[in-house]
Amino acid sequence: METTSAGAVAFPGPDLLERRLGSFLARRGMSVDAVRGEADQGVGAPALAVAAGSVLAGFGNDRSDLDLLVLVENDRLTRFPIQSHEHGTLIDVNIRSAGAVRDATAGLTAEPWPRFATVTESAWNHRRRALNTANRLALGLPLIATPPWDDWHQELRRPWLAGVMEEWWTVEAHRLAEAARWLLSTRPMAAAVRAREAVVAALSARAAAGGELYFAAKWVGEKLKNLGDTEGLALLRAALAPPADPAGSVRRGLAAVERLAGDPAPLHAVLRWSTGVGTAPLDDRTVVDRWQLRALEVPGRDLPPGDGDGIVWSGPAGTPPPAEPLRLFAHNLVWLGLAHPDPEVTV
Repeated sequence: METTSAGAVAFPGPDLLERRLGSFLARRGMSVDAVRGEADQGVGAPALAVAAGSVLAGFGNDRSDLDLLVLVENDRLTRFPIQSHEHGTLIDVNIRSAGAVRDATAGLTAEPWPRFATVTESAWNHRRRALNTANRLALGLPLIATPPWDDWHQELRRPWLAGVMEEWWTVEAHRLAEAARWLLSTRPMAAAVRAREAVVAALSARAAAGGELYFAAKWVGEKLKNLGDTEGLALLRAALAPPADPAGSVRRGLAAVERLAGDPAPLHAVLRWSTGVGTAPLDDRTVVDRWQLRALEVPGRDLPPGDGDGIVWSGPAGTPPPAEPLRLFAHNLVWLGLAHPDPEVTV
Protein backbone atom coordinates (compact mmCIF):
# COMPACT_ATOMS: atom_id res chain seq x y z
CA MET A 1 0.00 0.00 0.00
CA GLU A 2 1.28 3.47 -0.86
CA THR A 3 1.31 6.34 1.58
CA THR A 4 -1.07 9.19 0.80
CA SER A 5 1.70 11.78 1.03
CA ALA A 6 5.49 11.96 0.92
CA GLY A 7 5.84 14.81 3.38
CA ALA A 8 8.91 13.60 5.24
CA VAL A 9 12.49 14.70 4.77
CA ALA A 10 14.64 11.63 5.39
CA PHE A 11 17.67 13.61 6.59
CA PRO A 12 16.78 17.06 7.98
CA GLY A 13 19.36 19.74 7.20
CA PRO A 14 21.51 21.45 9.83
CA ASP A 15 19.36 24.61 9.86
CA LEU A 16 16.25 22.66 10.89
CA LEU A 17 18.17 20.61 13.45
CA GLU A 18 19.69 23.76 14.94
CA ARG A 19 16.23 25.31 15.25
CA ARG A 20 14.85 22.25 17.00
CA LEU A 21 17.74 22.08 19.44
CA GLY A 22 17.77 25.84 19.97
CA SER A 23 14.06 25.92 20.79
CA PHE A 24 14.44 23.06 23.27
CA LEU A 25 17.40 24.71 25.00
CA ALA A 26 15.92 28.21 25.03
CA ARG A 27 12.90 27.02 27.04
CA ARG A 28 15.35 25.75 29.65
CA GLY A 29 17.76 28.69 29.64
CA MET A 30 20.56 26.48 28.31
CA SER A 31 23.18 27.03 25.63
CA VAL A 32 24.61 24.76 22.98
CA ASP A 33 28.03 25.22 24.60
CA ALA A 34 26.65 23.75 27.84
CA VAL A 35 25.51 20.64 25.99
CA ARG A 36 28.81 20.43 24.10
CA GLY A 37 30.66 20.56 27.41
CA GLU A 38 28.93 17.35 28.55
CA ALA A 39 30.69 15.39 25.79
CA ASP A 40 34.03 15.19 27.62
CA GLN A 41 33.57 12.88 30.60
CA GLY A 42 37.22 11.97 31.06
CA VAL A 43 37.31 8.74 29.05
CA GLY A 44 38.84 10.23 25.92
CA ALA A 45 38.63 13.34 23.79
CA PRO A 46 35.36 13.39 21.81
CA ALA A 47 35.93 12.58 18.14
CA LEU A 48 32.24 13.00 17.35
CA ALA A 49 29.46 14.33 19.58
CA VAL A 50 25.91 14.40 18.21
CA ALA A 51 22.78 15.82 19.84
CA ALA A 52 20.10 13.29 19.01
CA GLY A 53 16.84 11.65 20.00
CA SER A 54 13.21 12.62 19.74
CA VAL A 55 13.93 16.33 20.24
CA LEU A 56 16.09 16.45 17.10
CA ALA A 57 13.65 14.19 15.23
CA GLY A 58 10.88 16.74 15.87
CA PHE A 59 8.79 14.53 18.16
CA GLY A 60 10.00 15.72 21.56
CA ASN A 61 7.97 17.70 24.07
CA ASP A 62 8.59 19.60 27.30
CA ARG A 63 9.06 16.36 29.22
CA SER A 64 11.65 14.96 26.82
CA ASP A 65 15.29 14.56 27.68
CA LEU A 66 18.15 15.27 25.30
CA ASP A 67 20.38 12.51 23.98
CA LEU A 68 24.06 13.17 23.40
CA LEU A 69 25.94 10.42 21.54
CA VAL A 70 29.70 10.69 21.91
CA LEU A 71 32.32 8.65 20.06
CA VAL A 72 35.86 8.50 21.47
CA GLU A 73 38.93 6.77 20.06
CA ASN A 74 39.33 4.45 23.01
CA ASP A 75 39.25 0.75 22.14
CA ARG A 76 39.06 -0.27 25.80
CA LEU A 77 35.66 1.38 26.08
CA THR A 78 32.49 -0.36 24.91
CA ARG A 79 29.66 1.74 26.29
CA PHE A 80 29.69 4.37 29.03
CA PRO A 81 26.26 5.89 29.78
CA ILE A 82 25.94 8.93 32.03
CA GLN A 83 22.84 10.87 33.01
CA SER A 84 23.64 14.52 33.63
CA HIS A 85 21.30 16.87 35.50
CA GLU A 86 23.90 19.62 35.93
CA HIS A 87 21.96 22.16 33.88
CA GLY A 88 18.53 21.47 35.34
CA THR A 89 17.34 19.12 32.63
CA LEU A 90 18.25 15.54 31.83
CA ILE A 91 20.99 15.03 29.25
CA ASP A 92 21.43 11.35 28.49
CA VAL A 93 25.11 11.07 27.53
CA ASN A 94 26.12 7.81 25.86
CA ILE A 95 29.82 7.41 25.16
CA ARG A 96 30.96 4.67 22.75
CA SER A 97 34.17 3.46 21.18
CA ALA A 98 34.35 5.13 17.77
CA GLY A 99 35.96 2.09 16.18
CA ALA A 100 33.34 -0.30 17.55
CA VAL A 101 30.47 1.88 16.30
CA ARG A 102 32.13 2.24 12.90
CA ASP A 103 32.55 -1.53 12.58
CA ALA A 104 29.01 -2.31 13.73
CA THR A 105 27.63 0.22 11.26
CA ALA A 106 29.68 -1.23 8.40
CA GLY A 107 28.27 -4.65 9.29
CA LEU A 108 24.74 -3.46 8.45
CA THR A 109 25.54 -3.65 4.73
CA ALA A 110 28.53 -6.01 4.65
CA GLU A 111 26.52 -9.07 3.63
CA PRO A 112 22.93 -10.10 2.86
CA TRP A 113 20.60 -10.19 5.84
CA PRO A 114 19.04 -12.12 7.45
CA ARG A 115 21.11 -15.30 7.01
CA PHE A 116 20.88 -18.66 8.77
CA ALA A 117 24.45 -18.48 10.03
CA THR A 118 23.94 -15.17 11.81
CA VAL A 119 20.30 -15.35 12.88
CA THR A 120 20.70 -15.86 16.62
CA GLU A 121 19.06 -14.00 19.47
CA SER A 122 22.27 -12.16 20.37
CA ALA A 123 23.05 -11.27 16.74
CA TRP A 124 19.47 -10.03 16.21
CA ASN A 125 19.72 -7.77 19.24
CA HIS A 126 23.18 -6.58 18.15
CA ARG A 127 21.80 -5.54 14.75
CA ARG A 128 18.90 -3.72 16.39
CA ARG A 129 21.30 -1.77 18.61
CA ALA A 130 23.60 -0.99 15.66
CA LEU A 131 20.63 0.28 13.64
CA ASN A 132 19.45 2.43 16.53
CA THR A 133 22.89 3.98 17.02
CA ALA A 134 23.47 4.64 13.31
CA ASN A 135 19.96 6.07 13.00
CA ARG A 136 20.34 8.48 15.90
CA LEU A 137 23.73 9.64 14.72
CA ALA A 138 22.50 10.20 11.16
CA LEU A 139 19.42 12.15 12.22
CA GLY A 140 21.19 14.19 14.89
CA LEU A 141 23.15 17.45 14.93
CA PRO A 142 26.96 17.21 15.25
CA LEU A 143 28.26 19.49 17.99
CA ILE A 144 31.83 18.18 17.73
CA ALA A 145 33.16 16.54 14.57
CA THR A 146 36.86 15.95 14.06
CA PRO A 147 38.47 14.39 10.95
CA PRO A 148 37.90 11.72 9.74
CA TRP A 149 34.75 11.29 11.77
CA ASP A 150 33.07 14.33 10.22
CA ASP A 151 33.16 12.63 6.80
CA TRP A 152 32.11 9.30 8.30
CA HIS A 153 29.08 10.95 9.85
CA GLN A 154 28.04 12.41 6.50
CA GLU A 155 28.17 8.94 4.95
CA LEU A 156 25.48 7.84 7.38
CA ARG A 157 23.08 10.30 5.77
CA ARG A 158 22.65 8.29 2.60
CA PRO A 159 19.88 6.18 1.02
CA TRP A 160 21.47 2.93 2.25
CA LEU A 161 20.33 3.77 5.78
CA ALA A 162 16.72 4.14 4.68
CA GLY A 163 17.02 0.76 2.97
CA VAL A 164 18.27 -1.14 6.00
CA MET A 165 15.66 0.55 8.22
CA GLU A 166 12.80 -0.52 5.98
CA GLU A 167 14.31 -4.01 5.67
CA TRP A 168 14.60 -4.41 9.45
CA TRP A 169 11.02 -3.41 10.15
CA THR A 170 9.64 -5.56 7.33
CA VAL A 171 11.43 -8.69 8.54
CA GLU A 172 10.53 -7.91 12.15
CA ALA A 173 6.86 -7.57 11.16
CA HIS A 174 6.93 -11.03 9.57
CA ARG A 175 8.76 -12.49 12.58
CA LEU A 176 6.24 -11.11 15.07
CA ALA A 177 3.33 -12.18 12.89
CA GLU A 178 4.73 -15.72 12.79
CA ALA A 179 4.96 -15.71 16.58
CA ALA A 180 1.32 -14.58 16.83
CA ARG A 181 0.17 -17.43 14.59
CA TRP A 182 2.06 -20.01 16.63
CA LEU A 183 0.85 -18.73 20.01
CA LEU A 184 -2.83 -18.32 19.16
CA SER A 185 -4.00 -21.81 20.13
CA THR A 186 -2.23 -21.96 23.51
CA ARG A 187 -1.60 -18.36 24.61
CA PRO A 188 -4.18 -16.16 22.85
CA MET A 189 -3.45 -12.98 24.83
CA ALA A 190 0.28 -13.27 24.13
CA ALA A 191 -0.59 -13.89 20.48
CA ALA A 192 -2.67 -10.69 20.43
CA VAL A 193 0.29 -8.73 21.82
CA ARG A 194 2.60 -10.13 19.16
CA ALA A 195 0.08 -9.37 16.42
CA ARG A 196 -0.16 -5.76 17.63
CA GLU A 197 3.63 -5.46 17.64
CA ALA A 198 3.74 -6.93 14.12
CA VAL A 199 1.36 -4.24 12.85
CA VAL A 200 3.46 -1.51 14.49
CA ALA A 201 6.59 -2.95 12.86
CA ALA A 202 4.90 -3.12 9.45
CA LEU A 203 3.76 0.49 9.80
CA SER A 204 7.29 1.48 10.84
CA ALA A 205 8.55 -0.06 7.60
CA ARG A 206 5.88 1.89 5.71
CA ALA A 207 6.94 5.11 7.43
CA ALA A 208 10.61 4.45 6.61
CA ALA A 209 9.71 3.89 2.96
CA GLY A 210 7.97 7.28 3.04
CA GLY A 211 11.04 9.04 4.46
CA GLU A 212 10.32 8.94 8.22
CA LEU A 213 13.45 7.13 9.38
CA TYR A 214 13.54 7.73 13.13
CA PHE A 215 13.97 4.27 14.63
CA ALA A 216 11.90 4.34 17.83
CA ALA A 217 8.65 2.45 17.25
CA LYS A 218 6.75 4.44 19.88
CA TRP A 219 6.69 7.42 17.51
CA VAL A 220 5.12 5.54 14.61
CA GLY A 221 1.86 7.48 14.99
CA GLU A 222 3.66 10.81 14.72
CA LYS A 223 5.61 9.56 11.72
CA LEU A 224 2.39 8.54 9.97
CA LYS A 225 0.87 11.95 10.77
CA ASN A 226 3.86 13.66 9.17
CA LEU A 227 3.25 11.59 6.06
CA GLY A 228 -0.45 12.41 5.99
CA ASP A 229 -1.03 8.65 6.04
CA THR A 230 -4.65 8.43 7.19
CA GLU A 231 -4.95 4.78 6.21
CA GLY A 232 -1.88 3.84 8.24
CA LEU A 233 -3.19 5.77 11.25
CA ALA A 234 -6.49 3.90 11.06
CA LEU A 235 -4.64 0.58 11.04
CA LEU A 236 -2.56 1.72 14.02
CA ARG A 237 -5.63 2.74 16.03
CA ALA A 238 -7.23 -0.63 15.36
CA ALA A 239 -4.07 -2.50 16.35
CA LEU A 240 -3.71 -0.57 19.63
CA ALA A 241 -7.30 -1.20 20.73
CA PRO A 242 -7.55 -3.52 23.79
CA PRO A 243 -7.86 -7.15 22.61
CA ALA A 244 -11.28 -7.98 24.08
CA ASP A 245 -11.45 -10.77 21.51
CA PRO A 246 -7.84 -12.03 21.29
CA ALA A 247 -8.48 -14.41 18.39
CA GLY A 248 -10.22 -11.69 16.41
CA SER A 249 -7.44 -9.22 17.19
CA VAL A 250 -4.85 -11.69 15.92
CA ARG A 251 -6.75 -12.35 12.70
CA ARG A 252 -7.15 -8.63 12.01
CA GLY A 253 -3.52 -7.94 12.89
CA LEU A 254 -2.23 -10.69 10.61
CA ALA A 255 -4.42 -9.44 7.77
CA ALA A 256 -3.02 -5.92 8.25
CA VAL A 257 0.57 -7.21 8.21
CA GLU A 258 -0.10 -9.12 5.01
CA ARG A 259 -1.48 -5.97 3.38
CA LEU A 260 1.41 -3.83 4.57
CA ALA A 261 4.38 -6.17 4.29
CA GLY A 262 3.26 -8.75 1.73
CA ASP A 263 4.15 -12.43 1.68
CA PRO A 264 7.12 -13.46 3.88
CA ALA A 265 8.41 -15.89 1.23
CA PRO A 266 11.18 -16.85 0.68
CA LEU A 267 12.05 -16.31 4.36
CA HIS A 268 12.31 -19.35 6.60
CA ALA A 269 11.50 -19.52 10.30
CA VAL A 270 14.49 -20.54 12.44
CA LEU A 271 14.19 -21.78 16.03
CA ARG A 272 17.26 -21.68 18.25
CA TRP A 273 17.53 -21.96 22.01
CA SER A 274 16.61 -18.88 24.02
CA THR A 275 19.26 -17.24 26.17
CA GLY A 276 19.81 -19.18 29.40
CA VAL A 277 18.57 -22.55 28.15
CA GLY A 278 20.25 -25.80 29.19
CA THR A 279 19.53 -29.35 28.02
CA ALA A 280 19.99 -32.68 29.80
CA PRO A 281 19.28 -36.03 28.09
CA LEU A 282 17.35 -38.37 30.38
CA ASP A 283 16.61 -41.89 29.16
CA ASP A 284 14.56 -41.45 25.95
CA ARG A 285 13.78 -37.77 26.45
CA THR A 286 15.45 -34.42 27.06
CA VAL A 287 14.89 -32.01 29.93
CA VAL A 288 15.06 -28.41 28.73
CA ASP A 289 15.40 -25.72 31.39
CA ARG A 290 15.88 -21.95 31.40
CA TRP A 291 18.10 -20.39 34.03
CA GLN A 292 17.44 -23.60 36.03
CA LEU A 293 14.20 -22.02 37.20
CA ARG A 294 11.69 -23.97 35.10
CA ALA A 295 11.90 -26.97 32.82
CA LEU A 296 10.06 -28.98 30.20
CA GLU A 297 10.47 -32.60 29.16
CA VAL A 298 10.41 -33.37 25.44
CA PRO A 299 10.67 -36.75 23.71
CA GLY A 300 13.96 -37.77 22.10
CA ARG A 301 17.64 -37.15 22.73
CA ASP A 302 18.63 -35.58 19.41
CA LEU A 303 18.18 -31.91 20.31
CA PRO A 304 21.21 -29.61 19.89
CA PRO A 305 23.14 -28.73 23.07
CA GLY A 306 21.63 -25.91 25.06
CA ASP A 307 24.89 -23.95 25.20
CA GLY A 308 25.26 -23.66 21.41
CA ASP A 309 23.64 -22.04 18.40
CA GLY A 310 22.31 -25.23 16.81
CA ILE A 311 19.01 -25.04 14.96
CA VAL A 312 16.15 -26.72 16.83
CA TRP A 313 13.82 -26.48 13.83
CA SER A 314 13.44 -24.52 10.58
CA GLY A 315 10.83 -24.32 7.88
CA PRO A 316 9.22 -21.89 5.42
CA ALA A 317 7.57 -18.90 7.07
CA GLY A 318 3.87 -19.58 7.46
CA THR A 319 4.45 -23.28 8.15
CA PRO A 320 3.83 -24.27 11.79
CA PRO A 321 6.52 -26.40 13.43
CA PRO A 322 5.84 -29.90 14.78
CA ALA A 323 4.18 -30.26 18.18
CA GLU A 324 7.30 -30.42 20.36
CA PRO A 325 9.16 -27.40 18.91
CA LEU A 326 5.86 -25.52 19.08
CA ARG A 327 5.51 -26.43 22.76
CA LEU A 328 9.06 -25.24 23.42
CA PHE A 329 8.19 -21.96 21.71
CA ALA A 330 5.00 -21.49 23.71
CA HIS A 331 7.07 -21.92 26.90
CA ASN A 332 9.66 -19.35 25.72
CA LEU A 333 12.47 -21.91 25.58
CA VAL A 334 13.34 -21.28 21.93
CA TRP A 335 13.86 -18.00 20.11
CA LEU A 336 12.28 -17.36 16.71
CA GLY A 337 14.19 -15.69 13.90
CA LEU A 338 13.67 -15.42 10.15
CA ALA A 339 16.30 -15.96 7.49
CA HIS A 340 16.70 -16.43 3.77
CA PRO A 341 16.89 -20.16 3.02
CA ASP A 342 20.34 -21.66 3.20
CA PRO A 343 21.07 -24.51 0.76
CA GLU A 344 22.95 -26.35 3.50
CA VAL A 345 19.90 -26.49 5.76
CA THR A 346 17.44 -29.31 5.16
CA VAL A 347 13.87 -28.69 6.21
